[in-house]
Amino acid sequence: MPIITLAPSIKEILKDIYPSPDETAVQLFITGVKDYLKECELEILEYETKHNCSFKEFKDKIETGEISDEFSYETEKDIIKWEDLNAEKWNWLKLIKKIEALSE
Repeated sequence: MPIITLAPSIKEILKDIYPSPDETAVQLFITGVKDYLKECELEILEYETKHNCSFKEFKDKIETGEISDEFSYETEKDIIKWEDLNAEKWNWLKLIKKIEALSE
């Protein structure tokens, strides 16, 4: 049973390019999800570069008092966004694993 059902018109278009349109559609979907993952990882890298550490290291620095302005608007904004990006990254990874498991 295919995990993606293609409209006949889309299937015809893909059939002209790829021998197995259903498998190709799944791979294109996975590629799209991986693109979102890459964007997320690039944003995370921006924060790691800005603060010269990983998110965990940054949180540790706050807990040890190494970062004194933990309640500044800029720091709080970075923490919230950075934490959200890490959660988003793991959601994309879980989605990729689920899709790959279905397509096996």
